Amino acid sequence: MSRLKAEPAGPVRSLDEFFALAYAVETDAADHYAKIAEQLHAQDASALAEVFNRLTEVQRRHASKLASRATRRGKNSLLGTDLPWPLPDTYDATPEEIAQSKLLTPYRALASAVRREERAFAFWTYVAAHAVNGEVRQAAEQMAMEELEHVSILRRERRQAFHAERSVPGASETSVSAAALAAEERRLAELVKQDQVTFQESELTQAIIASSKDAASKLDGLSAKDHPTLSLPRLPASLENNPLAISERLVEAYLTLAESSQNPRVLKVAQDLAAAAIYRLAMLRSHSASGVETQVYTTRR
Repeated sequence: MSRLKAEPAGPVRSLDEFFALAYAVETDAADHYAKIAEQLHAQDASALAEVFNRLTEVQRRHASKLASRATRRGKNSLLGTDLPWPLPDTYDATPEEIAQSKLLTPYRALASAVRREERAFAFWTYVAAHAVNGEVRQAAEQMAMEELEHVSILRRERRQAFHAERSVPGASETSVSAAALAAEERRLAELVKQDQVTFQESELTQAIIASSKDAASKLDGLSAKDHPTLSLPRLPASLENNPLAISERLVEAYLTLAESSQNPRVLKVAQDLAAAAIYRLAMLRSHSASGVETQVYTTRR
């Protein structure tokens, strides 16, 4: 079960606050998914956009039900009641970051939605536990149970997407060792070094190469005994030589390693690698967004 990124700043003190907060949380989620769908449509990624369109409609229906519940209980000013504190952050990433992802698939989109619903469940459970009166507690508990139902539904859809993707050749996950990650870092450096058309900025080129070589060196220093084998998504054939896709996969690898490692030394290395990889990915995305679209690379032998 995914944890909250931060606990609420205080209790919800009235049903007015509860309904205003609950409605805002659901409409914010609908807006979040709608923005992703809009950006994916602009990229002609219609299949992925449709996943987020469905998620948008689910959240909008939930918001509509909340409005009806509030009306039945005489709470007619959902938009006029001040929220007790800012909305909780229950998302894995911003709409822009998700839409830019080179690794996004229906399964991964649904997995992210499952984590969001799990965090929402945790959020309402916390609200119920710290409610100042019985009405707020009961309403928050009902919200928590509804979020849990959403988790169950989305998990079923996620399983279906997982099996659908496994049936596509080359789309499954693969086991990755520290040595394999080091080799991927060196290949990234070589791809950037070889391409003189896309990477015209020598400072960017040198920064990426230096980052990759440093990461490879740190990975070489990890023993196979201390480093757990990671299960990561296999890159589609069309993206195997795409620096953005490789960089994003490396970010995920290091974050996964940091979350799974019980070895303090490996944890420190993984955190350092993740920080550097996230910065590198941001540089590459900024470069791509500046008007020079990163091409799909062909391996030079």
